[in-house]
Amino acid sequence: MTTLPKGVYISGQGPAIVFLHSSLSTAKQWIPLINHLKDKFTCINIDILGYGNADKVIDEANYDFNVELTRIRLILAHCIAEQPYHLVGHSCGGAIALKLAVEQPNQLLSLSLYEPVAFHLLTKGSAEREEADSFAFKVADLSNEQAAQLFTDFWNSKGFFNKLPAKLQAMMAADMQKVNLDFKGLISESYQLTDLAAITCKATLYSGLQSPHLSQFLAEKIANALPNGYLCQLEAGHMGPINQAELVLKEMAERIG
Repeated sequence: MTTLPKGVYISGQGPAIVFLHSSLSTAKQWIPLINHLKDKFTCINIDILGYGNADKVIDEANYDFNVELTRIRLILAHCIAEQPYHLVGHSCGGAIALKLAVEQPNQLLSLSLYEPVAFHLLTKGSAEREEADSFAFKVADLSNEQAAQLFTDFWNSKGFFNKLPAKLQAMMAADMQKVNLDFKGLISESYQLTDLAAITCKATLYSGLQSPHLSQFLAEKIANALPNGYLCQLEAGHMGPINQAELVLKEMAERIG
């Protein structure tokens, strides 16, 4: 790999931090945090496949998070070779980051995840797992516009989607096929909570007290399974890194730096 793929943005100098964004978002969501950190760190900000400037998923039938990780590992090999790095993720990006951490725990300097939606870690048959599975099914069963409304209202608040500009609504609706692939990736993972014991670096799980029970419950579950996990609860919602960035990103910057 002689050149970086589309959708990768490098800035700053020093130890590396890798950033992975949420579904229906792009790497741009991390720019305010990067502006706090780039004087001391090399920031590797990555558009997940299907979002921002990244390539679309080519083989949807065989998509899982191994597809994301293959690309991310190639990016890291190009940028930092075998050097260790800090890892930051939010929501779906947090779940992809957690998979990367499980598979390469010795590469990590620290782990910072805001409500990673690693739904497969929820116990099958539990109320939370049934809610996650039902949510994914409902989103997949609707038209793109209806699905975007259901998805964004769930993670923000009822009526959120209808308050957005029509252009942004259309952009979100157009990305719902990738959201469905994200759900497919989330549910198809097979590592267990016990596998998180291999992640021995400092790990902070962030959770918003205004978030849905589902993501708060899962963040606490993951934090408790990590040997050096810490649950940091903030007065924010699930989309706190974006719509309550001043509070959330300040806290994240202080803990990383």
